[in-house]
Amino acid sequence: MSFRRLLPSGSYLEILLVVLCYLFISILLLLIRHHRHRRRLRHVPFNWPVVGMLPSLAAEFHRLHDFFADALRESGCTLAFTGPWLSRMAFLLTCDPANAHHIFDSNFANYPKGPAFADTFDVLGRGILNSDAAAWRAHRRLAHALLGHRAFRSHAAATASAHVERSLVPFMDHAADARHVVDLEDVLARHAFDVTCATVLGAETACLSPSLPAVPFAEAIDAAEAALHFRHVIPPSWWKLLRWLNVGSERRLARATSAIDEFIADEISKRKQIATDRGVDLLTMYMNLPEEELTGFDRDGFLRDTALTFMLAGKDTIAASLAWFFYAVATHPEAEANILRELRALHADPAAPRKVFGADALRNCVYLGAAILESLRLFPPIPFEEKEAAVTDVLPSGAKVEKGTRIVVSLYAMARMEGVWGKDCSEYKPERWISASGKLRHEPPYKFLAFNAGPRMCLGKDLALTQLKVTAAAVIYNFCVEVVEGHEVVPENSVILHMKNGMLVRLKKRNVIDN
Repeated sequence: MSFRRLLPSGSYLEILLVVLCYLFISILLLLIRHHRHRRRLRHVPFNWPVVGMLPSLAAEFHRLHDFFADALRESGCTLAFTGPWLSRMAFLLTCDPANAHHIFDSNFANYPKGPAFADTFDVLGRGILNSDAAAWRAHRRLAHALLGHRAFRSHAAATASAHVERSLVPFMDHAADARHVVDLEDVLARHAFDVTCATVLGAETACLSPSLPAVPFAEAIDAAEAALHFRHVIPPSWWKLLRWLNVGSERRLARATSAIDEFIADEISKRKQIATDRGVDLLTMYMNLPEEELTGFDRDGFLRDTALTFMLAGKDTIAASLAWFFYAVATHPEAEANILRELRALHADPAAPRKVFGADALRNCVYLGAAILESLRLFPPIPFEEKEAAVTDVLPSGAKVEKGTRIVVSLYAMARMEGVWGKDCSEYKPERWISASGKLRHEPPYKFLAFNAGPRMCLGKDLALTQLKVTAAAVIYNFCVEVVEGHEVVPENSVILHMKNGMLVRLKKRNVIDN
């Protein structure tokens, strides 16, 4: 008996009407639920069928960091983000300090970087940022010994001061005399690149010179970062397809990786030809390690991955930190006046030639240190940290985490939570870092994550703060930085918190202003 005979005449129309009514009622209920959701939680993305929360993400992509901060503020600091079906874009977003302490410290072993992170950041090879377990411990042990070496620390501090005095200050002097509008973010990026190349590779690159030359290695790093960010915002299967086809962002990443490899291989070759054991740059110190220290690593691959890791860590985080610091100070004259007062107490003659302060001289500059920490709080150079759950767990916030769940901790959002930093959390207030006794206040690392927390705490924290202080003091003491009127400075969507439109400024010499 056929199915057609089982249905009375006209039943097809009735079935069609039933299906249409069901779809109509389902869509109507979905829209009502969406409307109620938007009234109750205006910034929390709505979870649509099939596409998940992707429409909200796409609509707010131009302000991604602030969008996440708004969503977390309304959702109690933790939000489960759902991507389209079969896209593997789901992740748990949080900015809860208790969750951060649980993930980065007290349950560190349960939350490695994970294979997905290593796959996404494959350009870094098997460096310390991509490693977990035994490989990470081996990297950490070596890095701790070399970064803590007295000769290297002295070399790093002297290099930072020398580049400020011989390159950055003269460049800004010239810009001030010529009354040029300059992109301070670009200037600081070039300065940080030169300092980092000298410190890590022992190479002089002259990226910051009057002609502002193109530097292929620096451009390759920037291109690689852009491609890595793109990998974050599309399903893994998409960028892997682009990589297989060798098109689009993956083609640009492949070219950038080749340029990076060529530059670092050339520097390694130069060190081998020199064959010296007296170098105090990081690359030379690593190359002088005995073979038994590198057991389990391919030596050339290890040197390449380590050099690139430290280049990325030094170049971009320092440049971004300095750019946002000068933006914060330029838009808060009272903070600038307090820093200047502190610096002038160290150098009583403001009419003297350009002054660059050494690290030791700045050791007791409390307000300068507080101003830097406050800009790092509001504008962390790495705006989010990623982990992957190795086992099923429950976070202190009550959120259940299944094995394999990707967890994104938003440092940018954490700085803007009243429950964490108070009602003035969104304001730039260096005073929050100064105790009643006039000393710098200590905050728990899981509340202030600019230098990570737990066993993965940044080993170069002191070196980074020294470089920031030396550069900040020289610029503020010698120049007044004025942001060009009408120029919008907003965060860029990137793995590093760059400025979307740069930072256009005019520079004026202090002795000209004060006289």
